[in-house]
Amino acid sequence: MKFDDQLVEQIRNSINIVDLVGSYLRLKKKGQNYSALCPFHPEKTPSFVVSDSKQIFKCFGCGAGGDIFKFMMMMESHSFPDAVDLLAQRCGLSVQQSDKQKSSQILLREQKQKAMEFASKCYRHFLDQSQMAQNYLRGRKITSKTAELFQIGYAPEGGRLFAILKKEGFSEDVLLTCGLIKEGKGGRRYEQLRQRIVFPILDLRGRVIAFGGRLMSNGVPKYLNSPETELYNKGAHLYALDLSRSEIRRRGFAILVEGYFDCIVPHQFGFRNVVASLGTSLTNDQVRLLRHYTRRVVMNYDPDSAGMNATLRGVDIFVREGFDVSIAQIPGGQDPDSYLRDYGAQAYGDVLRSSAPFLDFLLSWLIRQQEDPYSPKGKREITEQILPHLTGIPNRIERAEYVSKVAALLKIDENLILAEMRRFRQRQSRPLPTTTTTRLETVTPAEKTLLLAALDPVHTAQVFSYVDNNWFDGLGSGKIFEAFFDLRLQKKELTVVATLERLQPEDQHLLETLAVASESLSEEVIQNCAQALRRKYF
Repeated sequence: MKFDDQLVEQIRNSINIVDLVGSYLRLKKKGQNYSALCPFHPEKTPSFVVSDSKQIFKCFGCGAGGDIFKFMMMMESHSFPDAVDLLAQRCGLSVQQSDKQKSSQILLREQKQKAMEFASKCYRHFLDQSQMAQNYLRGRKITSKTAELFQIGYAPEGGRLFAILKKEGFSEDVLLTCGLIKEGKGGRRYEQLRQRIVFPILDLRGRVIAFGGRLMSNGVPKYLNSPETELYNKGAHLYALDLSRSEIRRRGFAILVEGYFDCIVPHQFGFRNVVASLGTSLTNDQVRLLRHYTRRVVMNYDPDSAGMNATLRGVDIFVREGFDVSIAQIPGGQDPDSYLRDYGAQAYGDVLRSSAPFLDFLLSWLIRQQEDPYSPKGKREITEQILPHLTGIPNRIERAEYVSKVAALLKIDENLILAEMRRFRQRQSRPLPTTTTTRLETVTPAEKTLLLAALDPVHTAQVFSYVDNNWFDGLGSGKIFEAFFDLRLQKKELTVVATLERLQPEDQHLLETLAVASESLSEEVIQNCAQALRRKYF
């Protein structure tokens, strides 16, 4: 979607990036800038910088950087149009466009979105009409208030929804491509969900993008979910994150469960920082999405073998992404849904408070799996299984503590475990990717100083009275200064954001890195740097 440049600039001028980032992260003043732990990659020492004067952010750890729109896109996993829309709402501006201004692709996507929203309302209406579906929810102790909050509905038998949607004007192709109907043998098209309790899946803006359906009786499959579509990528969303993210931030941790009811019932009992992984193996994208709101998670998957395997896979991803992970085990092998209904909120709260750090839990579980954990074979198998998890602990002190704990429990010399860890690392090691450090090294001190001075309104005119555009040909900062001169020629304001729009990604990264630096500027310093570049050129 193409937005009017004047509108985008108006939004940019209305929102201070420090205020925007500060509403998500805990910023600390550091000289002229602000710093924080980067929300986009795991780190222990802050490398994320926000510049008030330049109105940009930059992470020196992962390279992420940009303006308010880029921050919102990354932080909320939004497209650029969604980021513009949200930020416009934040400062009280409207971005509504007429259908004539929209591309056919945008209009088609909007039709799919409207179809999903309308279908959700129909499912809610069908629930109100079905005594059987209402009795089922009451039997699971789901209140009408909770059902309304989660927009729970019911899909009846037959083609009622299909007929209503077509009567409403939605084409079969739209309904097919957004996953509401399926095409069977002979080209017959029918509804995806029938005779099931329906759980709408919403994105972070509260828009319906998919549905999950559960049978109310025995049958296969018990759960049926929407296929992946243009609107929905199951590996990139977490169920109920739209409802729980504020509470996750407030409480400082998230509770991760597997199923819809395992998420809904705790929420009803007051545990409103719960999300579910949408019936799929946890993905890197889901963990990174959760990292925007917390670095702590309590995993409460089912205790069966499938749940245990899913827990172990999830732990690895969380640890790689810098999370503090604990495992909650419910007595008797129950899931959160049934345990809360049987024993109440206080008992479940006790379960969460007694959750064990993942390595303590894993070591205990591995020992229980062995017939003789202290035999040479048992020790070898336990050590082999725990090595990847030990090696993955980023903090050295914590890693050393767990090495000692494993050695003591298994009665093994610590040095043997450390030697095995070194061998494991060697097998897993890969060449490190090249970074832009070499590119930064090509930029001379004179270029850096003149770049910062050019971006400072006090010194901008002075810089361009001393330098010539030819002097930057072939230099590391050449493309950046070319953009500077282009802005000056067009009599436009010289800012970091305006310059970034004229650069390729590699030069964007370089400008973001250089622009957040601090330096004492004076007319004499600027003149000396200009002379140095002149001599270099000639």
